[in-house]
Amino acid sequence: MTTSGPFQARTTSLLAFVFFFSGFASLMYQIAWQRLLTVHYGVGAISVTLIVSVYMFGLGVGALAGGALAERVRDKLSLYFVVQLLLAFFGFLSVPFLAFIGQHTAGSSYVLSLWYMALFLIVPTVLMGVTLPLLTKIFNGLVDEFLSTVGYLYFLSTVGAACGALFASYLFISFFGLHATVYCAAAIDMALAVLILRARFLPLPEASHQQELHLPLQADREGLLGRLAYPVVFVTGFLAIGYELVWLRVIGVLVKASPYAFSTTVAVYLIGLGVGSFGITRLWPRRSVVATRNLFFALQFLVGLYVATAFIGYYYLTSFTPLGGITRASFSSLLHPTFVFPSVLSVSQFFHDVFILVDVVFWPLVFVFVPTVLMGASFPLVVYLSQVEEGKEGKTVGRACFFNIGGNVLGGILTGFVLLPIMGTSSTLLAFVAIGLLFGLFVTQVSGRALRLGPKIGVAATLVVVTLALFPKGDRLYAVMHDSPREGFETFIEEGIDGVVVTLQSQDTTYHYINGLGHGGRPRPGFYYEAIEGLSLARQVENVLVIGFGTGSTTEMILKMDSVKKVTIVELNRAVLRNLEKIPLFAELLGEDRVEVVIEDGRRFLSRSDEKFDLIQIDALRATTSYSNNLYSRQFFELASQHLNDGGVFMVWMDEHRVIPKTIRAAFQHVRVYDFFSLASNEVLVRNDEVRTALLSSFSPAERVEIGTQGTYVGDESFIEDVTAGYSINEDWKPVTEYYLGLRIENTLRRR
Repeated sequence: MTTSGPFQARTTSLLAFVFFFSGFASLMYQIAWQRLLTVHYGVGAISVTLIVSVYMFGLGVGALAGGALAERVRDKLSLYFVVQLLLAFFGFLSVPFLAFIGQHTAGSSYVLSLWYMALFLIVPTVLMGVTLPLLTKIFNGLVDEFLSTVGYLYFLSTVGAACGALFASYLFISFFGLHATVYCAAAIDMALAVLILRARFLPLPEASHQQELHLPLQADREGLLGRLAYPVVFVTGFLAIGYELVWLRVIGVLVKASPYAFSTTVAVYLIGLGVGSFGITRLWPRRSVVATRNLFFALQFLVGLYVATAFIGYYYLTSFTPLGGITRASFSSLLHPTFVFPSVLSVSQFFHDVFILVDVVFWPLVFVFVPTVLMGASFPLVVYLSQVEEGKEGKTVGRACFFNIGGNVLGGILTGFVLLPIMGTSSTLLAFVAIGLLFGLFVTQVSGRALRLGPKIGVAATLVVVTLALFPKGDRLYAVMHDSPREGFETFIEEGIDGVVVTLQSQDTTYHYINGLGHGGRPRPGFYYEAIEGLSLARQVENVLVIGFGTGSTTEMILKMDSVKKVTIVELNRAVLRNLEKIPLFAELLGEDRVEVVIEDGRRFLSRSDEKFDLIQIDALRATTSYSNNLYSRQFFELASQHLNDGGVFMVWMDEHRVIPKTIRAAFQHVRVYDFFSLASNEVLVRNDEVRTALLSSFSPAERVEIGTQGTYVGDESFIEDVTAGYSINEDWKPVTEYYLGLRIENTLRRR
């Protein structure tokens, strides 16, 4: 990329810096806003997809508008300054604005929630979408090289966004919370607006404002796709987001739905796009249009070929070679990354610990990086091939972005709601791979040699058949990840909108996994102990709410009480119940007349309901899982307390023993802490020994002894105040236990 003078060089450098950090701030916003929106509108796939769809829709509309404005507005730097300034102002106002909207609309129907999300997101996302086509027009006027401009700016934006995603999750959210992350992004945008204002006053030669997009020679323009590029870029956008959802699902199983897995995978995805975009503009300067078109279609072919090879290779290497130990190492750890120094007691343990420390990056590199490099290289090429009007580069980029994002939106909706739950991961991947391989039919020549259609069809058909033959069928991909503890277990697998459920069953023993994490399991007498404690401390037990079914041990215990008239089971993931109902024990339990099953996010359910309960029991998520803070924050505990009858008891499983008890205490007057759960109420907790005795009588003497040894009472609210002094509590905007890096470092420092 060349410039025509020192002032252009200074301006391009300044604008490049601005665009990098604009992408950086945009991803900080996206991660924080998306997380805050789920507090009010739910964490289920429907809510999350609506949020992402509105976000992407705004970007697409902004890109289209930005392309039109770039061609009409004379003072483009001033417009860019206004856009950046408005983003900063909205960022500063967004926290109280979202709090106001959420306070009055939380738990609304999905149709209304869509409108409220749009009300919040449409302004900033449109402003973000305006920036790429606008800056392309400005930049191309300085450097006079369209392909290089698009590739370079796309590189800056995507790599900046990747860094912003990592910075937001690993640093700002982990140590300062979601609100601080938003304010940090707003401060960055404000600083960028100041820099743009400075760039506006740099003297530029008059000619630099009159540079035009130089189309290929008339003799070579027949190789351009023109407006045909828009359906092509729509399809590639569809595949890009479809692949991303599949990768997130597979990697989520391997690294246990870690809150850091999403941002890390997205960062690798974006870095791949950026590297590909930047690399292609350096390796492919000023080639003929026909060669550029052939390269574009060849890249789509290579994406499909790599994805097929990666998953086939992973499946067979995991199933039949010692490399399967890598999967077992990831699957054996609950935290990803662990943030623990590797052990030096043995060489094998050292390498195991090192791998668990970095596997949250390793798996995205294996599955995601190479195909996204190829995708990133494709974008500037297809924008270049879509040229129609001389001197309208801003409009060209805006339209290409609009159709690409339109494909993203449709790809996200269809992949998440239709393809994955109906066809499953393997069949969805096969469909995407087949489309990618068929793109190879549009390659007309290689190294100047024409390719005939017949041989191309033969090669494509052969590759599709070989892929179909070798690709793991049905549920085998997930079966190989969930290693059976020993022989004799039957494996049940169900995919749904909200992820993958695997249940291993052998006689009375059950292992149950949701997105790779163990949930429940049998026999687990500790769950009986927990339920008996809660039931014996409630004043009466007629109406019970269970959030998170697990494997039903607490529900089974609750149903042993004759006084219970209704048990409402709120389960986020419908696939959980479909999978368990394949096993007679659970089918009978869920079919009990007093049981009512509601497929819903637990927090949304309580926000939408006026019903009160004698006992509310939650055991839905580990506190270190993505979105867990929605059920472990002070605001949720206060919401639960409002749904308790007089003398009602709130029972919550916990895997952290400082922040969570302190958070419960902030919402309830009376708390009893045990070694793995807590009981809370707004009235004094008094045990009913008759209830306890009656419940235990349903077990054999040996079972009663075993149940009695499962739990240990630790202390009450006075104990909590003593042991949690100096610790934070979970707030909706400060997920201390979910984004656990800050807490783990704090605990390490306390021990020194």
